[in-house]
Amino acid sequence: MRIKNSNIYPLPGNPHMLHLATIEKGLQEFVVMACIRGPKRGNVYIEELVFNTVDWSKDIFANCKFIDDDALAHDLARFVDEKHITDMKKVFDHINHIGKSEWLLG
Repeated sequence: MRIKNSNIYPLPGNPHMLHLATIEKGLQEFVVMACIRGPKRGNVYIEELVFNTVDWSKDIFANCKFIDDDALAHDLARFVDEKHITDMKKVFDHINHIGKSEWLLG
């Protein structure tokens, strides 16, 4: 497994979720997301990205898919924990440092 993208930003079309990282494992990609608003605030989710773009010269779109394989989900959770991707204090400090606290306020 490796971190492909660790940029923090609101997910397009889903502003109550922040992208924390994209993880590659072989040919699969997974997204690590944190809920920043509402009753699920503070929850972190890891889901598989399923790309549905046919023309790669245009924007790439993907759907998120629940990870059915418990062992894979456990391995991914352990990996992101070891890499401190889910350290929400660190995430919020970074957001404030780059001047994007409005992401947290909505």
